[in-house]
Amino acid sequence: MPGTSHEVLIVALREQPGLLGALVSALTGVKLPRSLKPSDATLRFVKAAELRLDLVYRGGRRRWVLVELQRSVDPAKRRRWPLAASLLHDQTGVAGDVLVITARRAVARWAERVACVRTRLGTVLQLKPVVLHLGAAESKALLDERHPELALFAAWAMQHRHGPRARAVVERAFELTERLPPALRRAQQRAILSVLSERMLALLREASMNPDKIPETPAARKLRLFLEAQGRKKGRAEGEAKGRAEGRQEALMTLLRARGLSPSRDDEARIRACTDPAKLDRWIARAATATSVREALGTRTPGARARPRAPGRPRPASASRS
Repeated sequence: MPGTSHEVLIVALREQPGLLGALVSALTGVKLPRSLKPSDATLRFVKAAELRLDLVYRGGRRRWVLVELQRSVDPAKRRRWPLAASLLHDQTGVAGDVLVITARRAVARWAERVACVRTRLGTVLQLKPVVLHLGAAESKALLDERHPELALFAAWAMQHRHGPRARAVVERAFELTERLPPALRRAQQRAILSVLSERMLALLREASMNPDKIPETPAARKLRLFLEAQGRKKGRAEGEAKGRAEGRQEALMTLLRARGLSPSRDDEARIRACTDPAKLDRWIARAATATSVREALGTRTPGARARPRAPGRPRPASASRS
């Protein structure tokens, strides 16, 4: 299943159509038509079948481009890429491009040759996509002051790397992101953090908390300030959530005592340990009419699944056996 780093880049490419053209131009020198816009990426056949792709761009003069973000080898693409390209070629009458974007060299080599099938008799079915391998050299090219929006691709290429060079790329990507307009800047900063591995994020946080890091580059400072701001926001959110939970806990305890129901130590510990607002609200609602703390908290006594017996009601004869 596609991961977060895959989905983040898909969203960026879908919401900012110019990103694909900028990426292709930066790495190949070829300019895509400006008329290309993202369209429905599900290709439908006459019979009930669908072919789902990452992105499909369509433009004027029936032009089209298929885009696949490939993190790992997928043997099924041997059939799907030629099928998708053939379908669009048949529908439009125009040959388009199949772009494969990957951060792994082995996947790039695989993508270049996977869609080639040869029969024993000699028939050859072949599709050779345009593969954009975002390696170290390409990442450096994408850290371009003239195109700060491409910094997201450079950071995305570091999703499986954790060394000093990878961290330098991420720091530089953050520094360039500061050049974007405020709305795009915040979106790209969040996107960059989303595509990084947990290990890289841990290393960045550790470095940002180290006051002895001398000298601190401007790029590292930008990242440190952003991580600190994110940490403060997270801390405030967690503090507010904790405060709301504690308020509900106190309201529940007060209501139980006001109704003459005394929670045991275990009951109080259970209430204090609960931080789920919905569950605390249910307990408060039940406490308004409950006849016991157990009833308010929904605690059943062992084997007491049947409805409680009314006071004074005689037991059935079978229940009087010792």
